[in-house]
Amino acid sequence: MNKNTLISLLALLTIVVVLPIYTWQEPLRMEQAQINLRQTFVNDAAVMYVENCAVCHGAAGEGLGAMPPLDNPGLREAAYDVLYKTIARGRYDTAMTGWHSDEGGIYNDYQIDELIALIRYADWSQVGELAAVQGLIPPTLPVPQIDEAFLAEVAALGDAGSEWAAGMQLFANNCTICHGINGEGSDLGVPLHTADVQATDAATLARIISEGVPGTMMVGWDKSLTPDEIASLASFLQNWDAITAAGLQLTPPEPIRIDLNNPEEVLALGQRIFDTTCAACHGEDGSGGIGPVLNSQQILTRNSDEQLLNVIINGGHRPNSTMPAFGDRLTLVEMEAVVAYLRAWEPTAPQVQNPRGTAQGGGPPWLQATPDAANPIAPGGGQGQGQGGQGGQGGGPPWRDTGAPSSQSSGAGQGQSTTPLSGAGETLAYNGVVTLVEGNMLTFRTDAGEDVTVMLGPPWFWEANGIALTPGDQVSLEGFAAADHVEVNWLTNLTTDAHINLRTPTGQPVWGSQ
Repeated sequence: MNKNTLISLLALLTIVVVLPIYTWQEPLRMEQAQINLRQTFVNDAAVMYVENCAVCHGAAGEGLGAMPPLDNPGLREAAYDVLYKTIARGRYDTAMTGWHSDEGGIYNDYQIDELIALIRYADWSQVGELAAVQGLIPPTLPVPQIDEAFLAEVAALGDAGSEWAAGMQLFANNCTICHGINGEGSDLGVPLHTADVQATDAATLARIISEGVPGTMMVGWDKSLTPDEIASLASFLQNWDAITAAGLQLTPPEPIRIDLNNPEEVLALGQRIFDTTCAACHGEDGSGGIGPVLNSQQILTRNSDEQLLNVIINGGHRPNSTMPAFGDRLTLVEMEAVVAYLRAWEPTAPQVQNPRGTAQGGGPPWLQATPDAANPIAPGGGQGQGQGGQGGQGGGPPWRDTGAPSSQSSGAGQGQSTTPLSGAGETLAYNGVVTLVEGNMLTFRTDAGEDVTVMLGPPWFWEANGIALTPGDQVSLEGFAAADHVEVNWLTNLTTDAHINLRTPTGQPVWGSQ
């Protein structure tokens, strides 16, 4: 067999083997090529959308006012020709103008196709993130602005029109965060523009608004609104259909543009979101309410920016927490702006005795039960003596009843005073071995094998005044249980004999005077 014949046979063999493999893989290759092309189209179109379309249709395609949302199944499944003609030529007698260059617009055939791909395939939440990164902030959970002319139109609808107008203004200012601009509802609140609500009598609506709904985000508004205002709000809800029938409805504000490189604009964005989204639960300027006091040293010094952001994204994780997850409602840029706004409070944040509020724990079921007024419990009876109780003295450490130090205290270090500091609750004494030190947080394992984490005052104080603690050190300390951790009164490193008092004999933090 000569050389040419051998080459020919090898070539034929290659064709016989490779061609079927190539043919078999061709559909997969074509499918992947289409996926890649769709991705390219969507990427390019998202930029065009943010620059030219978001101001009408919303940063995440949610629609604004009379402008329709683009994030909806009907458009995703619409025929190609319908989408092309709508984008290219616009729609007669609407604000939708033609965007094709032949119609006076700025896009060619290829770019129109890219926009169609965006409507059909885009993850609109990611389009919203892109808009936020470019400084276009959607009106997330917005508070609509109502002018006097609009209210006058509502007031002219009937004899009770003025009351409806007042109620509509109250709804716009206080209720759209949870119940939607036009009462459509959200993950935070039920729909209110419904036949069932309109058929509910005024007294029932007023009671719900005043008292709230236990177990939900609906808090009582009797402390924020007067009885007359609540009555106006109830009247508006009952007659919302009449207002809508007259062509009057609330319109959300347009997105805003900010410079994300300007810290002042970022803080202003964070404040705006906090005021419209968070203050209903956490109070004005973070002063607390149904949610914890955020403007407090305990919250801000203990939690890093990442921890605060995680709570906003995922919601509350404590028992009975009603903190919703905002990860699917706010963009990352918006949530980071809220964290920046909270962090700006830290230098002047006060010490709050119980920043999480007295209602956060929920209490055991027996304590939540309605008491029997006919069978009061007399103190001093029963079997229980309380933890640390001494005979009939009602519990607590002996020094609390006698004024004398306890001879049983195990918290003394070598050569240190054994007098317990009073703290803010029942004194807890521990001996253990350090397992972890993270800033001002100390974790140790007790002699009984229990892992305990305690707070050693604010980070700035511990960094400047704290004693050295390393894993393996033997420690002794006394403290008291706070809302979600243990606060230390004093601590001794038995390995090094170093000792520190974190609170005065009256229970006041020593850093309060620094």
